[in-house]
Amino acid sequence: MSDETKDPNATQDTPQTEEPPKPEAVPASTEAAAKSPDAKLTETANVESSAEADKPVDAKPVDTPSTETQTKPEAPAEVSTKPEPPKAEAPAKPAPPPRPPAPPKATPTAAAAGGHKPPAPPAKKGPVVTVEITDDPFIDKIKAKFGDAISEAVATYGQKIVRVKKATYHELLEFLHDDPDSEFDMLADLTAMHYPAKAGEEFDIVAQLYSTTKNQRLRVKTAVADGEDAPSVTDIWEGANWMEREAYDMFGVKFSGHPDMRRILLPEDWPGFPLRKEYPIEYRDNEWTDKHIEYREVDYDTSLINVRYAERR
Repeated sequence: MSDETKDPNATQDTPQTEEPPKPEAVPASTEAAAKSPDAKLTETANVESSAEADKPVDAKPVDTPSTETQTKPEAPAEVSTKPEPPKAEAPAKPAPPPRPPAPPKATPTAAAAGGHKPPAPPAKKGPVVTVEITDDPFIDKIKAKFGDAISEAVATYGQKIVRVKKATYHELLEFLHDDPDSEFDMLADLTAMHYPAKAGEEFDIVAQLYSTTKNQRLRVKTAVADGEDAPSVTDIWEGANWMEREAYDMFGVKFSGHPDMRRILLPEDWPGFPLRKEYPIEYRDNEWTDKHIEYREVDYDTSLINVRYAERR
């Protein structure tokens, strides 16, 4: 294609000439400084001051907000467009009922001013541990046989207790030993108790029975006056021999019909009976020892003690 058929609107690649850069305007102060003789000295001082300014300073920097911090606008907080679910309201707690006002405490001064003493608190009642035995075939049988001689039939913590008159004491124990419904073949214990305030019945003789075949227990009591003998049961249970001797040794109660009625724990001439309530325990042992034991002073050489201690040193 010839040059004549080219598009007339097309631009021709003509070389463009670049314009030389324009010289920057020099400030008047710089020109004046260059003309002055002290310009070089001033320029040197400015360079040194700028170098000192670049050195780290030991002093703590002052917390002053920079220009960038002051002028920088804060980004707006993002606002959530999601709808929040409605919160379930907690049920309101009912208010506690108001407490009644405490009664005023009575002071000793107020009680004395009133001329009367405050009432004592009621006594505390303990549990009932002793009850009357009723509807018991075994106890009913004893009552039917001995009648008025049985003055008491009670139970304490499940332990059956029968009280009998002294005249029927031996007969009752013999019946309890031989009767096939009871068969108390073992005398577990026999002792006494002292009640000085009970005139004519100062001592209780207590026999604890046990049946090895029936596996049952019974306690039998009888009252004896001071200085009066109690019936012995050694003919029913041979084991009562030492038990009745111990009761005599401690309480002074003698048992009629006993084969060997004498002390068993203390010497025969021991003054008094230790388990009586009026027995003076203090210095009573000295009374007997002063009578039977001869005291002798021992003369020993004390110099030997010093010699022994000297040897140990």
